Amino acid sequence: MTHTINTPPFSAELLQRIADGAAQRDATRELPHALIEEIKATGFGARRLAQEHGGGGATLVDTFDAAITLGEADPNIAHIWRNHHVAIERILNVSSGHPLIAALRERVVAGDLIGAANTELNHPRIGGADPFFSRLIRDGDGYVLNGKKFYSTGSLFSDWIYIPASMEDDTRIIVVAPKSRPGLDTVDDWYGMGQRLTGSGTTVLDNVKVASHEVLLPTDIPAKQAVFGSTIAQLFLTAVIAGVVAAVARDGAELLGKRKRNYYYAPTQVGAQDPLLLAALGEREADAFASRAIVQAAARVADETYAALQRQDPDVNTYLQAAAAAAAKAKLTVDRIAHHAATALFDIAGASATLSNLNLDRHWRNIRTISTHNHASHKAYALGNLSINGVPLPTQGFF
Repeated sequence: MTHTINTPPFSAELLQRIADGAAQRDATRELPHALIEEIKATGFGARRLAQEHGGGGATLVDTFDAAITLGEADPNIAHIWRNHHVAIERILNVSSGHPLIAALRERVVAGDLIGAANTELNHPRIGGADPFFSRLIRDGDGYVLNGKKFYSTGSLFSDWIYIPASMEDDTRIIVVAPKSRPGLDTVDDWYGMGQRLTGSGTTVLDNVKVASHEVLLPTDIPAKQAVFGSTIAQLFLTAVIAGVVAAVARDGAELLGKRKRNYYYAPTQVGAQDPLLLAALGEREADAFASRAIVQAAARVADETYAALQRQDPDVNTYLQAAAAAAAKAKLTVDRIAHHAATALFDIAGASATLSNLNLDRHWRNIRTISTHNHASHKAYALGNLSINGVPLPTQGFF
């Protein structure tokens, strides 16, 4: 059973410090290691973990609302926590006594962060159930893991890394190993135009020793829990984008409040009193409100689905499809709102908003980068195909 946590996960002082330095960190590529340690200390990483496992038992509505708030302060920092929360849904909030799962629960309660190393560039298809090129080979009583992963969001800052791989017979398994394990190297080589500080670069696996108890076989995790984790992965991205939309409204208000000059043909001499500019700001505030509300609505469906999983509802597949559909609809709508909002920000402050020291273009760059993670047109097609032809939504690939 989960319960909404009413106390905010982050102090106003911490959020303000995160927000105050966000533009500079993005401009200079300053990795937020110290701030991540502060967030670990707040207990944020254990809030969603079920109470029976020692966590806070927060609802998904509460969890995603906190992610939006953190994303407003700095979407890089919020995004770093995405794979941690996917791991909670896929392997920690399940009924299991597996020694690896039990140990990870204890470490999450203690403040540890879980990253992930998943995608491989040499796959011809993105997502799906094809075997991984990263291989776990038997070596005495344990194993050796070799491979290379391209997208590893959060792993640079993590204590543990969640690594999907394949065994010699192509069975897909999960390894969770400490980031400090010899042969496991996280490389800061992510040079995307946005989300520059998420540690989303390469993970190299070079003869990494893996104990038998550090491997999760398909029989160790309920398959439907993995499907649900895929939906949570998508919705977390949309929550981060909603946070950026809130930052756009915040920065728009700050810029307009300071705007003294205005065009000679404008309706008022002072920009902060111009009804057209004030209306533009009001639109951005409406964007922020709507984006948060859309994510919360999808999160409520996810909470219902989590409850169905916990009680092993015989109709759980219907719940899983509903959660996936809600997450996809949220993405399509929030992405559209966000792209427009990040561009319209410059209508409020004019050319002065393009000064590089303000770094306001980071909002558009971050939104564009996050939203590109999963193709919107393919999601829209899947929704329409479900509605008209009854074709179920995919169960992998962040659906």
